Amino acid sequence: MTDTPPADPPEPPAGPPEKTGKPPKRPLLRRLFGISLWGGVKLTGLCILVGFFVMAANFNPAAQDANIPAALAAIAKQTLAAAGWAIRNFWKPALAGATIVVPLWVLWRLISLPFRK
Repeated sequence: MTDTPPADPPEPPAGPPEKTGKPPKRPLLRRLFGISLWGGVKLTGLCILVGFFVMAANFNPAAQDANIPAALAAIAKQTLAAAGWAIRNFWKPALAGATIVVPLWVLWRLISLPFRK
């Protein structure tokens, strides 16, 4: 028999790295009202858009005969009228612009094709 020293026991496989705890929750007001710059821009745009419809409906909350359901119905009616107007009238400029933009876009895609991965 040969005297060989016993082999070192194999090391246990490395487990997944230890996870640190979850980051602490943000305060309630920050979670509720925290907004990014882009979110603020979108919120401002939405306020302006809704304001146009409210003004178009001639809604005055200070009037004694203010009727919220009637105002909401008028806003819905004006919204549908505006959508109908947009559908009837916006296709012409869209088509006119597309006659210039789409060929330029296709040309740009063809020119930049070798540089895209």
